[in-house]
Formats: sequence, C-alpha cells, structure tokens
Amino acid sequence: MSAIGRSLRRARLVTGAAIATAGIAVAIGVAVPAAASEPLDLDGAYVLDAAGALSGDTARVERALDELFDQTGAGLFVVVTDRFDGAADSFDWAEQSAVLSSLGDRDTLLAISVDERAYAFSYGPDWPVDPSVAERAEVDRLIPALRDDRFADAIVAYADALGGESPAGGGSGGESAGGEDASSGGIPFIAIIAGLAVIALLVWIVMRARRGSRSGGGGERPDIAGPPEPSIDELDRDAARRLVQLDDALTTSEQELGFAEAQFGGETVAGFRAALDAARERVAEAFRLRRTLGDAQPDAEPDRRAALEQIGALLDEADDLLEEQEEAFDALRDVEQSLPDALAALTATEEELEARAAMATTTVGRLQDEYARDAIAAIADTPAQTARLLALIREEILDAEAKSTAGATGEAAVAVRAGQLAVAQLRGSLDAIDRLAAELVEARTDLQAQRDDLRSGLQAASALPDDPTVRSAASSAEAALAASEGGESDPVDALQALVVADRRLDEALASAREIGERRQAAAGALDRTLAAARSRILSAAEYITAHRGGVGASARSALAEAQAQLDAAVRSPADQPEQSLQAAQRAAELAAQALRQAEADVSSTMTGGAPVGLPGFPGGLLGGGRSGGGLGEAIIGGLLGGLLSGGVSRGGFGGPSRGGFPGGFGGGSPTFGSSRRSGGGSFGGVRSGGRRSGGGRF
Repeated sequence: MSAIGRSLRRARLVTGAAIATAGIAVAIGVAVPAAASEPLDLDGAYVLDAAGALSGDTARVERALDELFDQTGAGLFVVVTDRFDGAADSFDWAEQSAVLSSLGDRDTLLAISVDERAYAFSYGPDWPVDPSVAERAEVDRLIPALRDDRFADAIVAYADALGGESPAGGGSGGESAGGEDASSGGIPFIAIIAGLAVIALLVWIVMRARRGSRSGGGGERPDIAGPPEPSIDELDRDAARRLVQLDDALTTSEQELGFAEAQFGGETVAGFRAALDAARERVAEAFRLRRTLGDAQPDAEPDRRAALEQIGALLDEADDLLEEQEEAFDALRDVEQSLPDALAALTATEEELEARAAMATTTVGRLQDEYARDAIAAIADTPAQTARLLALIREEILDAEAKSTAGATGEAAVAVRAGQLAVAQLRGSLDAIDRLAAELVEARTDLQAQRDDLRSGLQAASALPDDPTVRSAASSAEAALAASEGGESDPVDALQALVVADRRLDEALASAREIGERRQAAAGALDRTLAAARSRILSAAEYITAHRGGVGASARSALAEAQAQLDAAVRSPADQPEQSLQAAQRAAELAAQALRQAEADVSSTMTGGAPVGLPGFPGGLLGGGRSGGGLGEAIIGGLLGGLLSGGVSRGGFGGPSRGGFPGGFGGGSPTFGSSRRSGGGSFGGVRSGGRRSGGGRF
C-alpha cells in the first residue's frame, strides 16, 4: 500500500467513529438532525455517510474501496447525503464536494442523494479506470442495487466491477454464488459473526444507558450496575429487611462499645461512640420515613419510590459509619492479640526512622542553602515535626511496655496502635522531603529543555504572518523566558511559568496554522472554482446572445450578478482566499441560474408566447403561432437585431457602445475577470480542475 493508501486508511477512522455515534443515537431513540445537504468536505475520509443509509455496512464498503485502490491505484470516494442542495445541480454538487475535499487527479467522487434518488460522479482527469469499464459497472452493478435501496451493496458491487471481479464474486447482493460455504468466497461468516457481536455489544450498552437508577435528592442518575430498576414492592421489602438488620447491628455495636470501653478505656472509644450516635440518628430517620409510607395514597407511586430510595441512602450511610469503626476495632484487637510482637516491631521501626530523620534534617538544610524559601516551603518545618513525632513514638513505646508489664493489655494495645499511627505519619513526612529533593533536581534539568522548546515556538511564531493572538502569546512567552533565567533557585515555579507560556503559544500557533491551512485549501480550490465560474458565465452569456430575443430580465440580471461576483472574487486581496472562493462559488451558482432561466424563457416563447425580449409584439404577429422557423424564431435568435429601427438596437438589444456581455448586454465582450491567479484559465467543456462529470437517477 502506498503512502496515499495508508493515509486514506487512517482517515477512515473518523468516519467509523461518526457512524458509531449516530448508530447509538438512533438506537436509544434520540432524534438525530438531518445531515447537511450542502456540498461536503470529506476531510480525508474514504466514506462519508451523512444520510445514515449505509448502516453497519460502512466497513464492508471501505474494504471494497481499499481493494480497488490496491488493484488499480484508483481512488474512489463516496458521499451519501439526503439531498443535493446548495449547488446548481447534482453534477455541480459532486464537483464542489470533490474540490472541497481536495481530491487528486487519480480520484473520483461518487455522490448519492437518497431523497432525490440521484447520483453523480466527479471524475479526476487521470482516474486509472477505463471509461468503458466504468460505464458497464455503473449500468450493470451500481444502478440496479441503488434502485433496490441497497446502497452499500451498490457501492461494493461498483467497486468490485471496476477492479475486474465478476458479478458472482462482487457480493453486490450479499449472497453466495451457488450456495457454497465460506471457504468458496460466499457468505462472509466471520464478518457476520463479528458484526453480530458488535451489535450485541451496542445493544447491551444502549439498554444499560436507558435503565434509570435510584434517584437521590429528587434527581435521577444512571444505574452503573446495569440491573433493571426495582419495583416499589422490591424497594419496600429491601427497606424493611435492612431496617431490621441495622437496628440489630446498633444494639450489638452498643454492647461491643461497652466491652471496648472497659478493655481500652473511655478516651480510646470516644470516636467510636460518636460514630455510633450518628448511625443511630440515620436509622431513626429511616424508621420515620418508613412510617410515613402508610399515609401515602395508592396512586402516589413517585412519592413512595422517592421515600424508599431516601431510606436506602440513610441506611447506606449508617452502615458505612459502623463498618468504618468496626475496621478500627479489628485493628486494635489484632494489636492486643499479638502485643509482644507488635511492640517489638514498633521499637525496631522507631530506631530505623530515627536514623532516617537525621538524614532528612541534613537534606532540608542543604535544600535551604540551594533553593529559595518558596521552593521548599512545603517541607520547611518538617525537621521540627519529625522530632515531635519521634518523641511521641518513644513515649507510646514506653507507655505500652509499662501497661503490658502491669497486665493491662488493652491499654498497652492502645499505646502501640497510637505509635503505629504516628509511624505512618512520620514516614509520610520523610517521603515528602525525598520526593521534593528529587523534583527540584529534575525541574532544573527540565527547565533548560523547556527554555529550548519555548525558543523553538517563538521562532515558529516569527515565521507566520502577523496575528494578534500569536503576537500576544509570543510576548508572554518572551517575558516568561526572561524571568526564567534567574529561576534556578525555584526551578519548579519557573518551569511551571514556562509550561503555561508554552501551552498558550502552542494553542495560538495551532489556531494560526489552522487558519493558514484553511486559507491554503481555499487558495488551492480557488483557481478551479474561478475557471468553473468563468465557463458557466460564458455559456450563459453565449446562450443569451444567441437567443436574446426570447430572454427576459431575470436571466440577464442573474448573469450580471454572476459577473459582479466573479469580479469581486478576482479583486479580493490575496490573503483572503476564503472570501474569494465564496464569491466565485456564488458566481457559478448565479450563472447556472441565469442559464436555466434563459432556457425557460426561450422554451416559453417557442411554444407560442411573445418574445420576452421584445415587449409589445404579440406572438401571432411575429410568428403566426407556427412552431419552428418563421419571423418569431428569427427574432428569438436575434437575427433581426440589426434590421429593426435604430432605437431598438440601442435600447432593447444594445450596440457596441455599451460594455458588458455580448448582444443583449451591449455587444461588448465579457471580461470574466482575467485573474491574476489563473493566468487566463480555460472555458472548455470540462468542469473545474479538468474534472469530468457523470451520473443520473435511479
């Protein structure tokens, strides 16, 4: 696969994500707005299903387009939309989409309108597919499947036929040839199984997302666990069961608290007592709500559900309070059961931490000498705190030894447990010193790298056109860079300032580059669009000139406005290609409108109406109601323009003294804005950029 092929493969990931999102939205019943029907930019994608017509077959379509590219080097891009709006016709819609998408000379765009039952091609001039092969594939493979609304099958069959596969192997209908098994190239069982698995996964996700959860405080939230919402009766039974269990647990906890108070002392269990009281309050409130349910009316189901869910929340809180204290009790009892070992371990740990604390104090002194006060503020008082914690641990060890010798194992266990908690706090303080010391060293190293990175950003900013946002971000970056030169004493703060300035500059550069890329894309499409607009204006002008006797003011006005838009596009500043492109596109649309109106005027005149360009002459007088030939047709063709009175030639048809369009617009040659961009351009029959068009209805 070439680099182009690989880039196309990467771009298709965007399409897959968009389709998956739309599929989920449809599955859960969300109203998805209709896809935009203006000419579309594929933005590098292979397939853009704006109408949602390909459903889950997008991957199969992309594989077929991949195979076509691998076999022939022909790039086939596909857009499926609701309607071909925002363009003169389906061919123009496909052409504009190809231009917007920056398709190459070897690329072709197939655009399909689901609602209008129409399709159109925009062929690249060097598309490496024989025209006769493309025509057979279109007639034999594409159109039949489109008529059956099998859009994915149509595209796959068309791509397969372009690549040289036989109808039996193209899979246009998704059926196997002769009913053979998967090994013979028939039904793709593996793909089907994989597709079913994906569908099952999506259904599971959607169903889980739609299930409501219990609402707390009157709101609703999704049930993460995924089970169906419980009924009122289930909630009622669960609340009654849990109320009984927690009421019993409170009684048991009260009894255990009495034993603990006798074993470990009243001061030790004070926190347990507070937690038990808080749990009791929540259970009492739950009982009160339970009693109010008896007063609720049978039809007040939302109120009953809300009350039952609130009861559940209160019981959850009470249960958490009791469980937390139960864990603390268990830890204390474990210490008591292994008191000698726990006391010995605490003594050994104290000796280890004493040595480490001495090293940490030395480290803090060194950091104070090397760095600013703000840089080490977080650990400035750590040596003093370390000394206090060590003293507390020693005190608890001595207390535990004395209580253990006296046989008061419960109180000894409390002392050991207090020492263990102090050890945990001391370790955290010492770890903070080591961590900050390492971070300061690393920040000094990163500071220089960040300076270099910021300088590169400033250099990139200087290479871009002047932009206020980039200029402001660059100014801030330069200030941060200058301030960082003295930032060795607080490298973390200096580094953070550089990172913030760098991020702001990066965002400004990204925005400026995006604007530049859009301008570049518009500039690339501008010449082709200008050529198309000139071609359309010339075609309309020539038609009006040839039939000036039968063309009215509407067509002429549209053509004049088209020329004005083309002139505006040509006159636009070179640094505003997007504005120029918009004007050129409008010029092409107006020219097409003028041609359609002119054709309608001529058609009306040919069927017996008066020549629109010569008011006051009835159809019977200048043609006698005859069709084909005669004086009326001659006037329509403008052949009498020079034979009628001089006033008519100057007024109705115009003479060479007036500028603008030939014939009805004054006899002068059209300017068509000789562009500085296109070097004159071409008014040939092909569309912009040499692309050819094709298509029809199905």
